[in-house]
Amino acid sequence: MPRLPKSGTGLLALRLAVGSIFVLHGWAKLFGAQVSFVREMLQMAGWSVPDWLLWLVAVVELLAGLALVVGLFSRPAAALLAAEMVVAVALFHARQGFFIASVPNVPLAYGFEYHIALLGALLCLAIEGPGIASLDARRRTSVEFPEV
Repeated sequence: MPRLPKSGTGLLALRLAVGSIFVLHGWAKLFGAQVSFVREMLQMAGWSVPDWLLWLVAVVELLAGLALVVGLFSRPAAALLAAEMVVAVALFHARQGFFIASVPNVPLAYGFEYHIALLGALLCLAIEGPGIASLDARRRTSVEFPEV
């Protein structure tokens, strides 16, 4: 069976979707009330997290998400966000079960299915790279390597 040319369209779609999610979450944490919401959720679960760490997560989500959207430093950005998802699942969401559920009077019924989906997408981007429709690809093709 003949191989199809690698266009990178699928990786572009994946980068745009996942990057947008993190940009919006980072933005909401930095400029909305989501940092307070995250702090309250963690406190309800018995966790005490310093404010600087919540702000660091917000900045990482915003900047790494932007990096994915434009396709610049995509692999390290995806790996960093994947590590964040592992920590989020391991420290918090795993206790809530697998499914994201809307349970009345149970504010922490927020399982890890969404985070595992994001983790899979991020690992794909970290392993496969951003594809040809990215600034990373342009950066690589503009460098001329000496002949060996």
